[in-house]
Amino acid sequence: MQDKTPDQKVLCVIGMHRSGTSCLIGSLQNGGLALGEHSTWDRHNTQGNRENPAVVEFHEGLLEDHGASWDRPPRRLHFNGRHRQEAARIIGEFSGYPCWGFKDPRTTLALPLWRELIPGLQIIGIFRHPLAVAASLQKRGSPTGISTARGLSLWYHYNDILYREYHRQAFPLLSFDWDEEYFHLRLNKVHQSFNLRPLGPGQRFYNAELQHFSGGRERLPWRVGRLYRKLQALAG
Repeated sequence: MQDKTPDQKVLCVIGMHRSGTSCLIGSLQNGGLALGEHSTWDRHNTQGNRENPAVVEFHEGLLEDHGASWDRPPRRLHFNGRHRQEAARIIGEFSGYPCWGFKDPRTTLALPLWRELIPGLQIIGIFRHPLAVAASLQKRGSPTGISTARGLSLWYHYNDILYREYHRQAFPLLSFDWDEEYFHLRLNKVHQSFNLRPLGPGQRFYNAELQHFSGGRERLPWRVGRLYRKLQALAG
């Protein structure tokens, strides 16, 4: 099924929540990527998470249909005709854009559907230190916070999908743990590969203030630490 306009270029960002996905899509937008309607302010990110509300609403409904949510992800998602129609409607709203993209960490869970509906979908991934993500989730989550153990479990679930998708078909992979200069050095290479404008110092979405948490020195569960090292090796 092909619901995008011929010769259209479509990019999506995948990765775990609190892992720099907003920074990445905001940077791509600053380079010329069209996002359509999107959030420009969020209480957890003053620059906005840059998410299309229709995409977020679709993903939330899809997860609810499985009795799941972003923090209670199912092992696998199944897609019916209604899901395909709703996603196709969102894609159709971008028919006039030669190059557009979207970001929502839940996309990581629903990627098979987007691949099906958008032949040639181009993916960019990003990851962050597990403890930094867990600390951010603990601060952001429910009134009592998401425990470190639960945060690390969620980190593993999303990033295991990211890792497997990379091996299915390689795509640019960035680390939100890199310092600002190296991040932009690598990011501008991504921009070049997608024919987007490189970002000068005054055009950067990323800055050191976005890094509210460090990875800390706690010992990681072995499978989490192993996966993090594998992602580091892939990102280079």
